Amino acid sequence: MGAWTEADWDKPGYNPKNGKVRALFRWEGCQPGNVFHPTSGQIVPGLSFARPHSRAFHFAWFNFFICFIMWFAIAPVMTQVVKPKCAAADSDLCKTCLTTFPNDNMLYFRDDNGTPTDIPPKGAGDAKCKKCYPYDGRKGKGCGGVGLTASQAKNSTMVGISGTIILRILIGAISEGIGIRLTYSALLLIVCIPGACLAAANSYIAVVLLRFAIGFAGGAFVLTQLWTTIMFDLNVVGIANATSAGWGNLGGGVAQVLNGGIFDSLKRNGWSNSSAWRLTVGWSPIVIFVLGVSVFLFTDDCPYGSFRELKKKETAADKAATEEEVLKTGGEPGTVAAKSLIAAASSWQTWVMFLTYMFSFGVELIVNGNIVTYFVETFDMPQTRASSIGAIFGLLNICMRSFGGFWSDLYCARFGIRGRLHALFQQTFVMGVALIVFSTLTKDNCTTGGLLAVLVWWGSFTNMTEGACFAVVPYVLPNAVGGVAGITGAGGNMGALLGNALIIILQGNAGSKPSRNLMFCALGWGALSSAMLVPCLWLPGIGSMFRVAPAPDIAQPQEENKIAPVAPSEMKGPQPTFVAAPMGVPPAYPPMGYGQPMMMQGH
Repeated sequence: MGAWTEADWDKPGYNPKNGKVRALFRWEGCQPGNVFHPTSGQIVPGLSFARPHSRAFHFAWFNFFICFIMWFAIAPVMTQVVKPKCAAADSDLCKTCLTTFPNDNMLYFRDDNGTPTDIPPKGAGDAKCKKCYPYDGRKGKGCGGVGLTASQAKNSTMVGISGTIILRILIGAISEGIGIRLTYSALLLIVCIPGACLAAANSYIAVVLLRFAIGFAGGAFVLTQLWTTIMFDLNVVGIANATSAGWGNLGGGVAQVLNGGIFDSLKRNGWSNSSAWRLTVGWSPIVIFVLGVSVFLFTDDCPYGSFRELKKKETAADKAATEEEVLKTGGEPGTVAAKSLIAAASSWQTWVMFLTYMFSFGVELIVNGNIVTYFVETFDMPQTRASSIGAIFGLLNICMRSFGGFWSDLYCARFGIRGRLHALFQQTFVMGVALIVFSTLTKDNCTTGGLLAVLVWWGSFTNMTEGACFAVVPYVLPNAVGGVAGITGAGGNMGALLGNALIIILQGNAGSKPSRNLMFCALGWGALSSAMLVPCLWLPGIGSMFRVAPAPDIAQPQEENKIAPVAPSEMKGPQPTFVAAPMGVPPAYPPMGYGQPMMMQGH
């Protein structure tokens, strides 16, 4: 691990007070497209791999990216995992089946993409004899899985999402005690164990327990946000966090298309169903193990190398200012103080934000775990094609979450802080409508082109809502920002649990197809309901969508131990700079459409 002092960062492009770099893709004062510093000639951190800043950034997003892939690695091959276990080729069952279906080729290895010249074996679909066809990759045909029922498969998906809730609460505090480098390394080395074991799972209990443990990999998001926050200064920490989060979230979409492609390639080369899906699931834990060792050996906690050195230099005010800047640009904090959490939980406004994130990021997690199976069962798609189309939803993370925050910034500049509420309302409402429309689509009423159009529409506004949601969080309860953000973030995981629970509850005797349609429809109406609550959301010292808050009465006594409304100008961290519009100097909190443009320092 390297070691640096204040003198090492007393140069252009860095903040000598904290050692943080002040650029990601463009140096301050440089023209767009110029990636080299005009004085030092140094390339921008986003295109470099130098220690400590650039290397931490790239390890941060790529660690989370691979963790996300492992988290949902089994989803694209779940149609194979649910197949029954294979019987021995020389068993009495297989001998009987060979007699019953004498013309069958028990080594038939095509999946649903088989060519017309292939002759699919009839016995592969027989309730008993399918256990003797280990190479038939068609949906519902052959063997090679663990023998899960449809309900058990859904239960395992729900359990896999719940694991991250626990670690999300704890891992921030752990990193503050031992440093991000050691915490991240330990997390990666630990979660790769259940990830590798899942490739050898042979029972329902094993699949459930291992998927729960693999869910801890979702805690990598918190460490990713913390690491970039420590390395990048206030003027770029927002885009650094948004970029690392967006690129990391791409893992959800890449897992669909990449793992689906790996499985298809193995099947085309004659691998059995069991070997193909187990290898598909088993490669990502190997990469995570290598990353865990690399993080420990080749990265640094902070600009000074040691996390202990940062703790000595960073003041409480610096930390608060950085965290607020992260939140305003759509990021999430890594730690939540207990007092802040209690105060936030006591505010009804916090739970409105909880609901908006529940029906945006929560839905995204549901899609990552269910979309391939949904397309296979509802639209009768081949598994590889379903994986490719399902990946589109996750791949939208590359830009749409950041665009949601940008949309919120535009409204804030035009209408003031209350404009952020309008942006959140519009995005959440359109997301809900798109989700309801998507839930009505079937192979009988929609073409592939129509399905793609609705999927992109819905996915775009889902990602935008996530960014806009956290752009509002800092203003909900200014003295308990961390608590509000922590509860809001937990809403995403709770939304995923709710969606998977709805699939099970709604299934009944109707089968999985209508249960998933009804689940998406119910979540769509839930999203619309959460949008209807946004106009009621009151921001202390600011107001709501349609009403301006009165000027605070500083003479009015405050009750002890209560969270007092605080105007934005009194908040810690970077402050908004108000520029007078041509009409003259406006009031402190102008109504919509009559205020001055506002620009946030540090963005």
